[in-house]
Amino acid sequence: MDEETSQQLERIRKAYDTTVEQYKRGIDPMAALPLEFRTSPDFKEFLGNARGCGSANPDIKDYLSPQAGMRFLDAGCSANLASYGFDKWPSVYYGVDISPALIEAMRKYAHDKGVSVGGLFLADVSSMPFDNDFFDIAMMIGVLEYCSLPYVKDALGELSRILRPNSRLALDIPNPEHKHYSLMVRLEEYLGRPHIGFSRKSFEETAREFFKTERVDDSRVMIKYFVKSIKK
Repeated sequence: MDEETSQQLERIRKAYDTTVEQYKRGIDPMAALPLEFRTSPDFKEFLGNARGCGSANPDIKDYLSPQAGMRFLDAGCSANLASYGFDKWPSVYYGVDISPALIEAMRKYAHDKGVSVGGLFLADVSSMPFDNDFFDIAMMIGVLEYCSLPYVKDALGELSRILRPNSRLALDIPNPEHKHYSLMVRLEEYLGRPHIGFSRKSFEETAREFFKTERVDDSRVMIKYFVKSIKK
């Protein structure tokens, strides 16, 4: 991994660690945004649009079709386990995140609530601690916007390695053509999580090396891909 990528990952790690600490102290991270930004009609409209892009959106579960006995990977898991109850899916939940504070918080949540999971792991998505062909289904939502295209290729290759043949994956990238794109980029910059731009075409060309795209939803500020592993 080159130095620039390492520095970017460290920025993202620190930003999410900071967010966790803010929530622990009862501080809303959004409260630090400039008043004119967070109270603007455009920003409120953006937040409404972005809600349909999240990990809990029903289209993800519909596509992944979790079944009992399946292993389900949430790559870049954030606080999804606590927020969305993925342990209630019939599949077995595994979470990976780059933020030590997030993983610690989710482990505490699972322990305190008696939630059964396969595991919660501190790792970046280009190098995950799992055997080949370990997972049946996976998602990686709200992750790749922080990554350079070479890192994206490494992450997709890693997902291909740990997913079984014909496994299903839901993932997303920013939609630069959407009217709220610039607002999203500004928000992330305010939160200390700068985006790294790459084109939709270059992403799709890279993804084709590992996955077959079955469906795309580009109606929102994040483009969502529903893909299947093509390895033999």
